[in-house]
Amino acid sequence: MGSAVAYHASRLGLSVLGIDQFEPPHDLGSTKAETRITRLAVGEGPQYLPFVARSHEIWRELEDEAGVQLLHECGGIIITEQEPIPGQRWEDFVTETARIAERGGIDYQVLDPADLRRERPWINVPDDRNAGFERTAGLVMAERAVEVQLAMARRRGGRIHTGETVEVIEPEEGYVTVRTDAGAYEATNVVLATGPWFSELAAPEHREQVSVTRQVVYWFEVDDLDAFTTEAIPFVMWIAQRDEDYIGLFPMPPDGTPAVKILGEQFLDTTDARSVEREVSQSEIDTFFEVHVAPKFTGVTRNCIRSAVCLYTNTTDDHFLIDTDPRSEHITVMSPCSGHGFKHSTALGEAVAQRIATGTSTHDLTPFRSRHQNR
Repeated sequence: MGSAVAYHASRLGLSVLGIDQFEPPHDLGSTKAETRITRLAVGEGPQYLPFVARSHEIWRELEDEAGVQLLHECGGIIITEQEPIPGQRWEDFVTETARIAERGGIDYQVLDPADLRRERPWINVPDDRNAGFERTAGLVMAERAVEVQLAMARRRGGRIHTGETVEVIEPEEGYVTVRTDAGAYEATNVVLATGPWFSELAAPEHREQVSVTRQVVYWFEVDDLDAFTTEAIPFVMWIAQRDEDYIGLFPMPPDGTPAVKILGEQFLDTTDARSVEREVSQSEIDTFFEVHVAPKFTGVTRNCIRSAVCLYTNTTDDHFLIDTDPRSEHITVMSPCSGHGFKHSTALGEAVAQRIATGTSTHDLTPFRSRHQNR
């Protein structure tokens, strides 16, 4: 979110200073592990569709400008239970995605499990599941996108200070003072996009709405690597009755880690960015493969050649928090995105930069205000 705001604010001719305690893209927060899923038919709600659609346009614009590929439209498959538990995080995600796709004119097909097995024999989907396929879905090269947006911001005159830690944000009359371990800066507007470090600088009213959870990503070798590339297969989101039984499979992009990326999700055990356990044990790897991978996918071996820990910054209702800070109208908070933010990130950055520059934005940010985060 921070790199997106810096890029779009610089495009609008604003004076931009970006500050990061690390060297983005880095491996300590949420933007890591090479790729992120993107879907035009966003089952989380119709309020997201304009942002992911605009993000696809911006990724293509950035590709033309930077000469690197950021978006792979390999397609995406979603699998859910036929009778989900009411109130579950995902509920009937295939059906809800189909509704949003129809409303948005998006190419989306509901699949019969038997047909899916014939077309994709590496997916061991049972008959008692729902399945859907979106042709325009795919993967975004997340770390590369951050790197490109920061480079484009610099090209347009933006200053990016890395290895510098923000210690306090002080609202003043008509401006904000940002104090770091290297100095102090005054700005008319500040965007707080700190991901899993959000609670360290956010107002108490926002801190209580956010939690951080540890997520593990694995790369498993496959029998035939050519059969698991973005040129050959779509991603798979396999949703179960329990959140902790979710599994996502990502095909290998060009120049990616030579393996298939697979991850799960959990929202029960909370942590923070400074104390999280960043090592992945062999027992974690073995259990994940035996319980989640082996029963669902054929052609994936148990040899894990890489693993990583990622962090989700979650709100109480799993939606986004993008709003004016309670302490000052000159501070905008953004990026608690509950694990599904990157696909929208560059369009959200554009909208926030537009609002700062002109007082309004092309796409509506009001669904993400704080009052929508309370159950």
